[in-house]
Formats: sequence, C-alpha cells, structure tokens
Amino acid sequence: MKKIMFVALALLMGLASCVKDKQYPGITISNVTYNPTAVQEDDEVTVTATITSFQKIREAKVVYTIDGESLTLAMTEGTDNLYKAVIPAFADGTTVSFYVEADNNEVTAASPVMEYTVGAVAVDYSVLRLNELNGNDKFIEIYNAGADAINLNGVYIEKDGAQNWLADNTVKIDAGGYVLLYSEDVTIEGAAQAGYPESLTFHSGLSAKKNVRIQLFTPAGVSIDDFNLTNIEANDPAYIPAPASYSRNADGKWYYADATPGAVNVDGTVALLGLEGGVTPEPPTPEEPDYTNLVLNELNGDTKFIEIYNKGNVDLSLEGMYIMKDDYVAGATWTGDATVVAPAGGYVLLYSEDVQADMPDYPEALIFHSGFSAKKSVRITLFMPDGTVRDEFTRESSAAPGEWGVGLSNVAPKSYARTPDGSDWKLADATPGEANPATGDDIPQE
Repeated sequence: MKKIMFVALALLMGLASCVKDKQYPGITISNVTYNPTAVQEDDEVTVTATITSFQKIREAKVVYTIDGESLTLAMTEGTDNLYKAVIPAFADGTTVSFYVEADNNEVTAASPVMEYTVGAVAVDYSVLRLNELNGNDKFIEIYNAGADAINLNGVYIEKDGAQNWLADNTVKIDAGGYVLLYSEDVTIEGAAQAGYPESLTFHSGLSAKKNVRIQLFTPAGVSIDDFNLTNIEANDPAYIPAPASYSRNADGKWYYADATPGAVNVDGTVALLGLEGGVTPEPPTPEEPDYTNLVLNELNGDTKFIEIYNKGNVDLSLEGMYIMKDDYVAGATWTGDATVVAPAGGYVLLYSEDVQADMPDYPEALIFHSGFSAKKSVRITLFMPDGTVRDEFTRESSAAPGEWGVGLSNVAPKSYARTPDGSDWKLADATPGEANPATGDDIPQE
C-alpha cells in the first residue's frame, strides 16, 4: 500500500481515494531541554526544543502545570528549527511539570512531560551508565556507580533518537545497584510481560543483529551515556551479532559477554565490533543518498499527478531533486525542498498547478508548475540534485519522435504506471495513494 509523505491528505476534489496506509508523521519534537538543571528560587527556566515539520509551524508553546493549574507560553523560533520559551521563577518547593506542543494547521504533536522542583538538591546523574544491553532477551540495564541512591524520576532513554522510556517517581537505584528494563514485547521467566512493572518497561524492540543507538538522559535532557553502535553494517563480513549481551567490562569498555541481568557483569573477551573495545565513536558522516532507489512510478494526465516511488529500505530526502518536461526549455517544473521525504517503500505524490485551485490546502511543496495532458506526446524527467538524470518517461508520437505536445489518442482516465510498482511502464487504472496494479496494457504511441 502506498505511503504518502504529508499528514492529512484528504479526499481532495475526488482525485485520490481514501488514504488507507500509515502516514508519515508531520511534526517532530526532539532535544527538549531546560536550563538551569538545578532550579533555585530566583531562577527563570529556559526551555528549548528542536521542532521540524513538513508544513510551516503555526504555533509552538510550552504547556506547564503549577498546583494543578495549566498555563501556556508561546515559543519563539531561532535558527536551525530551535524554539525556546522561558518559564518564570517560582518559590522553593514548587514542582513544575511541562511539555512542548506544536501544530501546523494539519496536525498537533506534543513532547513527553518533564518535571523539576524548585530548590531541590541537585542530583549527580553523571554516575549513572548504561551497563548491559541484550537484544535476545530484550533488556536494558542501568548501573549506579555512585555512593548514594538516586531517584530516577524524569531520567529517560532514547532509542535511535526517539524516547522509549521515562522513569517515574517509583524508580530508584541503589548505590552500586541496577535498574533492569524489559521491552514491552517479551515475556520474563515464562510469565506474561503484563506482570512486569510498567515503570520498568521500555516501549520499543531491541535487536542483537542491527545497528542501534541507545542514549541515557537526565530529566533536563542532558546526555549521560551514549551507546552508539551505528558505524558497522550488519552485512559487513566482520560483523558479529551479539550471542548474548553487549556488556561493559570492569574497565568500562563494551564487550560481547554472557547475559547477567540485574547482576555484576561477567568480563567478556571479545571487544564489541563497532565500538572498538568500548570507545564510543563520533557519529558517522552521513553517506550520500542512494537516489538509485527513486523512480517515477505513476503519471496521470487526466487528474494531473506525478508519483515518485522509493524502492529502498531507507527514507530519502528529495531536497534539490527536480523534474523537467518535454524539451526542458521552461526549466524545472518542480524542485523538492527539505520538507519532501520519500519514506522507505513509500511515495511522494505531486499535483499540477492546473488543479491547485480545487485543492487549496494541498502543500505547495507538492505542486508542479506545468500542465499535463492525457492525449499528447510528453517527456517527464526526474533529475538528481547534481543534474544527473535519475529516471525518465516518454510517450512519443511514432510519426514525430522527439517532438512534444503532438496530439495522440486520449488515454484518460488511465495512468502511465509501473506495474507492479517500480517495474515496466504500462497503461493501467489510476491508483494515487495505493499500490499500482500488477499488470497493465501496452501504452499506445500512435
């Protein structure tokens, strides 16, 4: 089923059938932090967050609660999608909980709730560390290397950049002790996962044979520990899936080792490939996008849309990619910006400006600026940002090859479609927002 990049693609002028597939999220709120982290009576608290959206953010705000009363603060936008607001000072003993909320007229998103108490004794979270990770039994172990017990209320974990666990006030860790978290999708010692405390359950999977990044944060959003196993590919001949756990030896470095959930680790002898014995590497330099997985997939001159399909298993930004028509004299009819992303195995659907008046809420980033006919010869070419041709469709007149706009038979309401997705061009029923048919008819070139 087709996945379309923008949230809330409704039934616009009847051009697309009901979108039945998972939609790509429209707003992302990340890197929520507050400063100072040890709040005193006279301190104002600055809340910052990175907010990105496929459409312009209409409003971003901090919603905070004092003694059961909810108040809001508008956030101001700075550079690099960074938003901030300042919570006023409160008296000692005041507990303030807050979250960040944003909307773009189409969808509203909110961050997890964070909390601080004015005048509370500062906690040294730096003594906490990720100690053992197991993708077979699916647990995460946190160790307290300090001399005092710590209440972990507000401490949280992110997996691959998304929060999957947030400690509440019931989660405490003794000096020299452990907190053991299990994934929501496992059983423990033969018992149903439902019997394990929700406060000790993280909400994501965990694999022993895939790249993964697990990060531990203070309640204020400051990084404490970072297990960054993202610089080794699973298909590397040297890659070793974890037979049991990724585990810290007594020297603090990461090794493959036997599982010891909630107990002292057994020193492993094989250094963890990808962390080189426990030294967390710098994040790898992003590779150039693999544009070879992007193809023109369906073209319709009746309802005037162009569909791009991502055959790969990695989301791809279409920023800088562009489309030209016919003899290219008019220049690019569409250029992708940073908001346009083709999800893995998914689609980006563009409509002509000819129908824009009938669908005024359709994102401008998904409008191409030219007409498109179902009864004329046409050439549509998709270019990579460096000007290299990525894919091309031509319907030429057999009497006048290479000439565009020549009258031909009318194929409306059919589409020129790769059948099935990503395969050969055929004439088939239009399926914007859904999988192309498995087969079709030859495209008439008379």
